[in-house]
Amino acid sequence: MKNINTRYDKENDVLMIFLGKGKIDDTQQTGNMIAHLSKKGEILLLEILNASKFLKETSAAFPTKVRRQVLSS
Repeated sequence: MKNINTRYDKENDVLMIFLGKGKIDDTQQTGNMIAHLSKKGEILLLEILNASKFLKETSAAFPTKVRRQVLSS
């Protein structure tokens, strides 16, 4: 499994999930999710807007570390 890193921007309430490295070639948004894609269509970065609300609604699907980071803000 790939090494997944996360970062939370508290000021803008955005959770960034880094899934790979490389040059971003395309960006697609669906609702509160933005996927940054490589030229091959691989997701390199996934941004979740309004992350605190999203995680409250779907918290069981995320690791404890990520939930604490976002929900404690």
